[in-house]
Amino acid sequence: MRKSWVAALAVVFAAGLVAGGGSAAAQSASGVRDVDWRNAQFTVPLVGACPEQAVSFTGGAAQAGNSVYRFTPGREIGYADVTGEGVEDALILMECGPRDSEYSRALIAMTTSQDGIGIRPLGTVVSPPVWTQVPTEFTVWHGDISVLVEDFDTGQTWTEHYRWAQSAQAFVRIDGQ
Repeated sequence: MRKSWVAALAVVFAAGLVAGGGSAAAQSASGVRDVDWRNAQFTVPLVGACPEQAVSFTGGAAQAGNSVYRFTPGREIGYADVTGEGVEDALILMECGPRDSEYSRALIAMTTSQDGIGIRPLGTVVSPPVWTQVPTEFTVWHGDISVLVEDFDTGQTWTEHYRWAQSAQAFVRIDGQ
């Protein structure tokens, strides 16, 4: 009796994954740390000239329409509660551009959906106006995000500070620039 009950649960679970149209990681209610980001399908917010759209990643790279996406090589994904809602969010340095061209880089934020099933974009934290200016590092302190930006043309670096604005449902720059 017990074996048939366990087998039935396994079939129901597997059917739920198929019906849900995604992997267990993307459908998990356990949080953003459990998502295999480099091998998941999710909506990527604006990165440079690349529009917000659903993208399916394999090995950290993907193509959607005319846009080529990739996780910034050698950069880990950061985790912190940036909205103040008590739920951990993911911060990802993402690159995007047309094939055989220079990529723009942005810092994007992702979270779990309100029902705890699946993932959704919070938005773009920062996407500099030209591809030669790129966010290279970031830290989070009590929800505020500090981003180090480098200009490849001049070699200069500077820090910008952002915070999630609940009223705007977006990230806003808070350092007066």
